[in-house]
Order: sequence, then C-alpha cells, then structure tokens
Amino acid sequence: MKTALTLLISVLVGMCCPAPGIAQSTGAHHAFRFTHTPLHTVIDSLMKWFPPPIIFLDQDVEGIYVTAYCPTDNFEQILNSVLNGTSLLWMQTGSQIILKKQHEKSAQYTSTLSGILTDSLTGDWIAGVTVYLETIDEDPNPSRLHWTFSNAFGFFSIPQIPFGHYRFILRSIGYQSDTQSISLVSDKPIQINKRMTPKEFVVHDVLVEGMQMPLSSVNGISHGVYLPSVPTDQNQYLLDGGQIYNPAHVGGVLSTFNADALNDVSIALGGVPPDYGGRVGGILDLSMREGNRKNISGLAETGSLSSSVLFEGPLADQTTFLISGRQSYPDAVLRFVQPASSPIDFGYSELTAKLVNRLNSNQQISLSGYFGNDSYRNSVSAHAQQLQNNFSWSNSMMDLRWIGITAPSLFLSSSLVYSRYGFDLQHGWTINSIPYSGTPLSSKYSIEDFNFHALAEAYYDESHTVRSGVELVHHGIDATISEFSSQTASLSLQGYSAWEASFYLQDQWKIFPGMSVNLGARATSFIGDHGSFSAIDPRFSLLISLDEQTRVYSSFSTINQFLHPYRNSGVFLLYPTTFWYPSTDSLHPTTSLHVALGFEHAMTNDEYLSSVESYYRVTNNLHEFLLDTTVAASEDLNNAVLFGTGRTYGFIFHLEKHRGNFTGSINYNLSWAYEKFSQLNNGNEFSPPFDRRHEVQIQAQYRFDENWNAGALCVFTSRQSSSITQLFILSNSPLTTNHSKGVSISNSNGGYDVIDINGSRLPGFQRMEVNISRRLLLFNLPSQFTLRFLNSYGLLDPYEWTLQQNTMRSLQWNADLRPIELFPLYPVLEFSVRF
Repeated sequence: MKTALTLLISVLVGMCCPAPGIAQSTGAHHAFRFTHTPLHTVIDSLMKWFPPPIIFLDQDVEGIYVTAYCPTDNFEQILNSVLNGTSLLWMQTGSQIILKKQHEKSAQYTSTLSGILTDSLTGDWIAGVTVYLETIDEDPNPSRLHWTFSNAFGFFSIPQIPFGHYRFILRSIGYQSDTQSISLVSDKPIQINKRMTPKEFVVHDVLVEGMQMPLSSVNGISHGVYLPSVPTDQNQYLLDGGQIYNPAHVGGVLSTFNADALNDVSIALGGVPPDYGGRVGGILDLSMREGNRKNISGLAETGSLSSSVLFEGPLADQTTFLISGRQSYPDAVLRFVQPASSPIDFGYSELTAKLVNRLNSNQQISLSGYFGNDSYRNSVSAHAQQLQNNFSWSNSMMDLRWIGITAPSLFLSSSLVYSRYGFDLQHGWTINSIPYSGTPLSSKYSIEDFNFHALAEAYYDESHTVRSGVELVHHGIDATISEFSSQTASLSLQGYSAWEASFYLQDQWKIFPGMSVNLGARATSFIGDHGSFSAIDPRFSLLISLDEQTRVYSSFSTINQFLHPYRNSGVFLLYPTTFWYPSTDSLHPTTSLHVALGFEHAMTNDEYLSSVESYYRVTNNLHEFLLDTTVAASEDLNNAVLFGTGRTYGFIFHLEKHRGNFTGSINYNLSWAYEKFSQLNNGNEFSPPFDRRHEVQIQAQYRFDENWNAGALCVFTSRQSSSITQLFILSNSPLTTNHSKGVSISNSNGGYDVIDINGSRLPGFQRMEVNISRRLLLFNLPSQFTLRFLNSYGLLDPYEWTLQQNTMRSLQWNADLRPIELFPLYPVLEFSVRF
C-alpha cells in the first residue's frame, strides 16, 4: 500500500507540472563512466546534471550495481545505458522520470504498436514502408528485431512486443528514413502516426509515360496498356478498387488516367495476390489522392491536344474533395497534318472525383467516381459508294468504401462498387445515296457490374499477418454484335446474368528479418445462365532482403478467367472497343500458371535502381476464332471458337535514376510467345498477335535549373509484320477452309483467294517524344509552358479506310494501317497554372 501511495503521489505531482519532455544538459559536453557503482549513487549523480527528478523505491534499486560508459549528453540514451541489464524500466510522467521494477512474470508482458504512414507533402497513404523495432542494447540480438510492412492504406501493426526500450525505424525507397526511441512499459496499445518526407519532391508535370507507371498505350495502335507476357485485353484495371473494363483511348499519346489525381500505382504481372482474380493478364491497381486537407488548390492545363482542370481541398474539418476533368480534341490538329482523310470527330472526355470523410482517427468513408467517353467518326467515299462509321464507347465507375482500424491489430475494409462499360458502333453504307438493306451492320454492347468486397487484415503476431476477404459480383450483359463489326460471326446476349462469388485467404509469414513468404489461395464460383464453374487458385510469393539495398523475389500463381475478351478481327482489331463474353457449358474458363524470379538492387543511396526479372507463363483452354479476317460459316460467334494452349517466357531488364538533375530509365523486354491449336497450322505452334520479341523504352529528363527542364521518350519494338489490312465483307460468300494456310473465298473465276488467318499481327512501331518546359510566375501563380514534339504514333489516325475492288463476289472495305514513321515530329504546345 505504501509503494502504491508513493507512486500515486509522484504521478499526481508530475501531472500538475509542465511536460517539456526530457531535458538535456545545457552546459559543456560531458561523458559519464560508472564502474560497479551502486545504482542509487548513479541516480543521485545524474540528477545533479539533468533537471528531471527521478522517482523510485529504495527496495527496487537496492543491491544493484552499474557499469556503463555514456559519452553523450542525451539523457534518454544515458538512462537506457545505465538501466541496461537491470530489471528496471523507466517511464516519463509529466516532468518526472519514474523507475519501475520489472518482475519475472512481467518479462512476458507485451504491447502492440500500430500507426498510419502518410506523405508529408500530399497527406496520402504510403504503402510498402518497412517498419522496424530494434531493441536498444549494447549487444544487439537478431531475435530482438521486430518488423512489418505498411499495407495499401499506410497502416501497420506489430503485436506482442515485449516490454522494453526500442528504436522505431521507418524505411522506404523515395523517402527519408525516420528513427526515434520509444519505451513500451504498459500493455495499453500505442499508436504512432508518421508523416514521412520524400527525399526529393518531383512535380506531377513529368511525363506519365516516362515514370515507372505504364498508363499510356505504348503497346501500339491504342489497344490499352502493354505489359510483357500477356495480351493487353487480358489485363485488369482497377481505380480505387473499382474495375474499369476498357480505359484505352484512340491514339495513345494522352495517358489513360490523369496523373495529378493519382496517389499510387500497383503493377503485378506474376505473383498476383489472392485479392485479385478473374483475369489471366496483368493487374494495374491505381489509387486516387484524397485531396488537400489544408486549403483549396488546383491545376489548370490547356494545349493543342487537350485541356484539363483539377480542384481539391477541404469541405469541412474532416472532409476533403478532389475533382478532375479532361477534354481532348486531337482531331483539331489532325485536320492540319492529315487533311485528306482525317476523322470528322476524334477524342474523349473524362471526369474523376473523390470525396473523403474522416469519421474519427481510425475510420473514414470515401466515394470515388470515374466517367469517361470516347468518340470516333469518319466518312469515306469511292465510286458513288460511301461508308460512314460512328463509334462511341464509355466507362463509368462509382466506389463507396469504408475503412477502419477496429483494434490495434485488425484492419477492415468494405466497398460497394458499380461499374459499366459499353459501346455503340454505327456503320452506314450507301450506294448512289441508297442505304444498304442487307443484314444489320451496327453493334451495341454493355456490361454492368455490382460488386461487394470486404477485407480483413489481422496482425496475428509478429510473424504472421493474415488477410482474408469475400467478393460478390453480379454481371449483366446486353450485346448485339453484327457480322460486319466482328468479321467472324454475330453474337447476341440479351439480358444475360451471372454471379461470381469469391473467398480468399493469405498468410504473410515473416520467417526471419529480411525474409517473408506469402501463402494463399482464392476460391471462386461462377454461376451463369448457360453454365456454372468452380475453381481454386493457389498463390505463392517469396521476398528476401539480402540487405537494405538488395532484394530477391519469386512468385507462383494460377488464375481462372470466366469472362473472355474478343479482339480478334473487324473493328475490334482496329479500335479499342473490346467486348467480353461469358464462359458457358461449351466455352470453358481459361486458366493460366505464371512463375517469376527477380532481382532488385538500389545503388548510391537509392539514387539508382536496377532490376532483372525472368518469367514463364502457360495458358490452357485458350480461346481463338477460326476465321479472323472473314465471315465465318457459323451464325453464332460462340460456335466459331477453337481451344488451345499458349506459352510465354522472357526477361525484363530495368535501370532507373530517380534523383538529381538528370533522371530517367531504360527498359528492355525480351520475350517469346507461342500458341498451339490442333485445327490451325497443322497443329504446330505459331506466334500470336501480341508477341513482341524486343522492346526498348528509354525515358530521360534533365533539369537545367529551377525553371528549365527538358525530356525525351523513345519506344522501339521489333516488327512482326510489314503491314496490317483488315477486310470488311458486307455479304456472305461461298467459303472453304484450308486450316494449314488460312481461309479460301471463292472468286468469280472459279479460283480461290487465300487470306492468312494470322495476318492480323501488329507490326512493330517506333515512338518518339521530345519536350522542353519553362516554369515561371504569372500573377504570382506557379505556371509552366511546355513545347512537345511527337511523331505520328498516337497523334494521327492510324488506319485509313478505303473501298477494296477485286474479283471476289462480295463487296469489301479495307482498313489499312498507316506506316508509323519516327519522323517528322509534330509540335504540341501546352500551358499549365497551379493555384
């Protein structure tokens, strides 16, 4: 009772006094050396030199002798050295220091440390930060090192930490390391939220295509984002957790998403976590910024290709907003550089928005939205005949998300997502002003998803972090695809409905410091109008940190895909108007297995980053269509599908310099891709359209001073074929099939014209961009002028429609790929202002 009363009086006295923190000696530098000195004497000596009174019980320090050397004036470090090896712990209460004896059973007492890590400049979450707790000891023991990673929301937790004194260390590439000393002397959980400082602030006006963020259509002819080893239409695109089915724009010079609205981009080729499923391709998971919490600000940009505006700021004490809009008009430039056959209309508009409300320090709710619309119209005439194409496609997504930290070691997230993608393809053909009266030429399509997703992340102990979640998706499809649009066969899906339910589980096992393994699986059931399927996809990844700069990683993942993209021929080969069709009893799901091994090394204080990765992918039950350049004998697209296998392997080399006046990166992809179908090419392997043996991407940026910058972007790929021509047939013709060569169409002379089935392979392409920018103040507002020079890739309409006259007994229209020349370079002027 006397002991408790003494401590209670000390605490009350401390609470009534100011708490300036642990004071330091204000005199000259001192060094303290104690050799087998009674602890009571050591404490009396320290109180002569340092202001904080030290409260203790005589019985707790009796019989304790200290041997320590303290060449410092830091009172905290001196205390840790003096008490090291004793059974005493210290804690600060008000302006006093209290020494408390740790009994034998208290050695088993533990605490939990958690927190949220954010960027000091933007306030956005930082994922992937390594968090260390290192015991303060003159003889460090590796078993006393505790560590974890921050998740996608910047949250971390280290449970079951024994009482003691620790160094709390944060490390992340691109941010300054942070270290502080902490003491855990109570079983009450401790939360430390940190704002980490970037090593160098890079403004957002750096080319998105030049960052390690492949959001532009560098794959060629505006078909989405190219990731090595997989077709672009197999990729999965997520924005704040909501799926964007088809984010590609015509052209490709303009990035798909506004970089100023983005916080982070996560890219996965292999080693896909169990959180993701349904696509055998790569994953691009983008997160949006939450908006400025301090004041209203924005960015306005205008130029000869597009204009955009962004606003962000606080709406109330705990509410922020961000809204960004863009409008492109490349057709205005196109009419000057390509007046003969330029499209009538050619461009896109989009709106991105996010509203965030922080319910309290551990919970928040957000509403994100994306709305994009593309349009393309052209009109071509020949021999009193006219073909008019009027294309439009759009994406929309809304995501209502709640996240919360319900316990120091439990993170929860749930979301409701609505997403829709659709297109309307209108083909008008007239002869002597008389409309074509045959089979319908136009096509319409829409896919609408309602998605519920819940995630729980439990930090079970310092070695195991368990992630589990459920996802329930309803797919609704309405489709009327004409033979003219697909050039294979028609497709009709009216009021189609399907449910896709998934459960996933993963254990992140930290075997020892610097080595972690992710073991998990995803179980999915797909229930549709025309068939039901179930599958379990195991996932595995290994990460070994050899030191702070070097990492080795490996992964193994399998994926089942139940919705399949069509982009084999017709308009779907030429323009980014992919459509998806479901698995049925006759169209089984596609499966893939991906294995990867990589090495990453940071050099010169993280100024340089180099990596090399090898991969091997096998795809089974791959869908291909018998006739990809002419009308099939089948009346239904589902009956024209062939099933085969595919394999892809290669290497990815990457070197990046991301700090200093000169920054840039070099990427080289070396890959091989093959497909095999028993009905095609005599059963031998052949290269698919997305195969690309060599690709080199070089990006460089040089800052002359605070106001002048210059940059360049070059993309070179190997050429697969010299040209690409897509034939459009308006009426059926007698067909025969020669599977070893292609499709034969009977002509008026009784002979046959053979069309190569694999003739739709994309050619190689070259892209070049050079830019120079000047920063200045206009009316006290930071502004920038940028002059860019682009080659024809992505700027001009890549296809030229013409009337094909030949001996066939059917009327054909051609869509020929224009040659993509490296020169000339076309000027584009841009101006931006921040406010």
